[in-house]
This record gives sequence, structure tokens and C-alpha cells, in this order.
Amino acid sequence: FKVKDGSAQMFENVWKTRESHLKEMPGFIRFAMLKCTNVPGKYVSETHWQTESDFKAWASSPSFKKSHSSDSADSIAKRPNTMDMLDGPPVPEFYETVTTTSSE
Repeated sequence: FKVKDGSAQMFENVWKTRESHLKEMPGFIRFAMLKCTNVPGKYVSETHWQTESDFKAWASSPSFKKSHSSDSADSIAKRPNTMDMLDGPPVPEFYETVTTTSSE
């Protein structure tokens, strides 16, 4: 995501308080919203899925539409629309693991 100047705090708050249905979805592993520390306004929504098909099923599900709506049920007042905070629409990128290193 490329967030417009002056919208970063609101963007982060929307993501921190949004209603999530990820844990209910088959194939979901984990989610993180990452903030770039050397490029202002750059964020990455990182989700891990068992398969790309699992992600696509989530992205086309009613739960996805509900959690990305500015009219979500978890809001007391209408939540700001994150698209209004961006310099353009997000573009999904897909990666496969080549190698990992872990402390575990």
C-alpha cells in the first residue's frame, strides 16, 4: 500500500480495529501489517496461506467483503474508507518460499 501524506495514523488505526474473519478461513496461517521504516507511507499486508487457492477463496468470500467494508458491524460510527487514504489501489503479489531460517 502507498498511503497518502497525512493519512498514515488513520490507515493504521483502521487496520488495528477492523473486524477480521481470517481465522475462520480454510488455509489461513497468519497475517501482519508491515510498515516500511525507510519509505514513508509504504505498507505491506502480509498474509500466509497454505495455498494460493485458499487466498483466492478468501478474497472472493463474503467475509472478505464484510471486513473490507467501511460499514463493518464492529464500528460504532462509519469507519473511514482506506481506499481514500491510498495513492492507488493495492496490487497483490504472490511469493513462494525458497528458504527459511528460524530460531526455533
